[in-house]
Amino acid sequence: MRLRLTLWFVFAVVIVVLAGAAGIYAVLSAELQDDLDARLSQQLARYGEAVSTAQDESALVDMTRTYLEGRGANALRAGGFILALKTRSGAIISNSDEVRLEDLPEAQALLAGGPRFLIDAELGGHEYRVAGTLVRAGAEPVGAVQIAGSLEDIGNTLDRVLLLLAVGGALGCVLVGTGSWVLVGQALDPVRRITQTAAAISREDLTRRIDYQGPVDEIGQLAATMDAMLDRIEKAFASQEQFISDVSHELRTPLTIIKGHLQVLDREQELDPERVRQEHALVIDELDRMDRLVNDLLTLARASRTDLLRKEPIELDLFLTSLVEQGPHLGDRDWTVDHLPRGVLVADQDRLTQVFLNLMQNAVAHTEPGQVIALGGRRHPEQGVVRLWVRDEGEGMDEQVRQHVFERFYRGDGEAAGGRVGLGLAIVKALVVAHGGEVSVESERGRGACFTVEVPFGEPSGQAPR
Repeated sequence: MRLRLTLWFVFAVVIVVLAGAAGIYAVLSAELQDDLDARLSQQLARYGEAVSTAQDESALVDMTRTYLEGRGANALRAGGFILALKTRSGAIISNSDEVRLEDLPEAQALLAGGPRFLIDAELGGHEYRVAGTLVRAGAEPVGAVQIAGSLEDIGNTLDRVLLLLAVGGALGCVLVGTGSWVLVGQALDPVRRITQTAAAISREDLTRRIDYQGPVDEIGQLAATMDAMLDRIEKAFASQEQFISDVSHELRTPLTIIKGHLQVLDREQELDPERVRQEHALVIDELDRMDRLVNDLLTLARASRTDLLRKEPIELDLFLTSLVEQGPHLGDRDWTVDHLPRGVLVADQDRLTQVFLNLMQNAVAHTEPGQVIALGGRRHPEQGVVRLWVRDEGEGMDEQVRQHVFERFYRGDGEAAGGRVGLGLAIVKALVVAHGGEVSVESERGRGACFTVEVPFGEPSGQAPR
């Protein structure tokens, strides 16, 4: 890319130089020719003044010779002009023996009464600009005068200008090419570093960063975006590895238990039906636990999908009261409602029910029979959100546990610190985030816990309630 950009810059300069040279050449050529035409016309006017008193052809010839021998010759010589007079009688007066202007067809046409002319002509192997006009003696036309100026000076001037433009253009191309190569290299250095960093990154080394130091332009923004992306990738890989480790640990336990019970049965010489039923029940319990774990993992894996939710209007008061009515099936607690928010929330009712059942099961796990577990909610129209909560008066948790409670398989310091184990709260957070909301917890050790779910009101999707 560096070479291509440099070549494009040089190509652009070449085009500009060529266009500029063509324009300069055309303008300068026209101006030089106009200047030569003006000087030719001026010489004709001077000659006309010098012979204006001639009354006949003989007097015109004498005055022309006098003009060419006197001051007029100096003016003609200084400008490099050639003057030739041809009379009707055939007399020819000229200040040059080499260039015969009188042989031009236009000179004959002037004698025949033709118009004044200004032409380019090749005479003696050289290019000339020739101006001619009819000369009168009194009222009678008696001759034709022509004055020629060489075009070689103009050609030489234009050649020198083209040479200077060519040299200047070549130097300009070299300078632009060199400057472009350096500047483009500096500009693309972050891109090169991005490429090298991306090539050096592997699953074993995700710590490499671009660390761009420069202006916050498009390249700077690209480098910053790449560093941020690498941060997310590193965190994702770390989270994935931790997740796989946790899952392996969680699945190993029930598999070990199942294998152990089956091996016990294999060692029995005579199977006792009652013993078989007991072992069968234990194996089924462990398989059920594995099934729940797998389902929880699938829920977490699907939580980031855009088609996870099927939103519909939910009557909040009915939703909370129905959840409280399900509470006694989860545990013998004092289930109550703190406050009904009223109104409608647009959300996925099944997923939101899953969120609160997980929170209610968590509350049951950390309270004693008869303790209060309360649900409630409030609308906040000024913020466009509704806050729903599950509150308990159980054992609570330490601050360290509270900060990590929504992480997968987080154990804290065990039950002594109020640690929560498993995927339930991680699923809660994933489903709430999928709704565009947030979940938080307030708790102190020995003073219960309050989990708050904050979700936006949402817009009805037009789907019929399921």
